[in-house]
Amino acid sequence: MPHPTVDLKNRHLAALLAWMVPGLGHFYQGRTGKGVLYSTCILSLFFVGLWLGEWRIIYWRWVSPLANTEAFCFNYLGQFFAGLPALPALIQATLRHYGHDPILWGFMAEPTQNEINALYRHGKFIEIGTLYATVAGLLNFLAIYDAFDGPGHVAEDEPAVASTTSTEVIEAGASA
Repeated sequence: MPHPTVDLKNRHLAALLAWMVPGLGHFYQGRTGKGVLYSTCILSLFFVGLWLGEWRIIYWRWVSPLANTEAFCFNYLGQFFAGLPALPALIQATLRHYGHDPILWGFMAEPTQNEINALYRHGKFIEIGTLYATVAGLLNFLAIYDAFDGPGHVAEDEPAVASTTSTEVIEAGASA
């Protein structure tokens, strides 16, 4: 397999940085164009989704997906990969799971069922916001992979050396 043309530095650190803040791993590798593109697009998509959901659509519950499929937060599995912006939801759920009060004024804490029902007064905006935030995390998953494995292209191959076939050698010998 050809070596990448970009110095990836420490690939594991770059992937961790890319998870923490979209584009940060690419800045670390010196790929500022990709870093700006990823951070702008992914964070914008994430925060627009959060805004459309009135800052209440990203939360996590510690329940088994097999025991209670309706209460399991499948969307958060995608949103998690947006990195540190989605991490307060996991922290809030962990605090609640162990019987502690939420921190940060309840930001990204699980809303009550009445609060969730009240969100739907805005119609499809809540669902679109949830989708935007989830897609932002999934896109960052691809950006994390790019920071870890490098560019998807390889350097141009050297020009092929002309080779002679046995038929050409026989024809050349016969005409001589």
